[in-house]
Amino acid sequence: MTSFNKSPTRLYKNPRDGKIMGVCAGIADYFGITTTPVRVLTVIGMFTPLSGFILIGYFVLGFCLSPKPIDLYEDEQEEEFWKQTRKSPDYTAADMRSRFRDIERRTVDMEAYMTSKRFRLERELRALED
Repeated sequence: MTSFNKSPTRLYKNPRDGKIMGVCAGIADYFGITTTPVRVLTVIGMFTPLSGFILIGYFVLGFCLSPKPIDLYEDEQEEEFWKQTRKSPDYTAADMRSRFRDIERRTVDMEAYMTSKRFRLERELRALED
């Protein structure tokens, strides 16, 4: 799989952690939960009138979903970030806006200092010391 096909927000099957085709493990990984509740709900769903749809849906997902790439995330921090993004994208967007505002504020402060008379004076004093 090429790198442009990998997406941390995409649903993948996870055959390494799965039992049959890795569909339940992939769904659990996508939502950032353990696989046990997904498997239990799938088994319970098999005893309902919707069992035919669940069985067909499971096998369709098993054949249609791509396996989760091994190198999808650089590290555990990045994996946690993308799981949090999938859970609450609005919060993450607000967090990112806050971070960018902070970076912008620090950049403006740095530009103001670099263009100030004080910076030039300190630079000239350091040049005299050398």
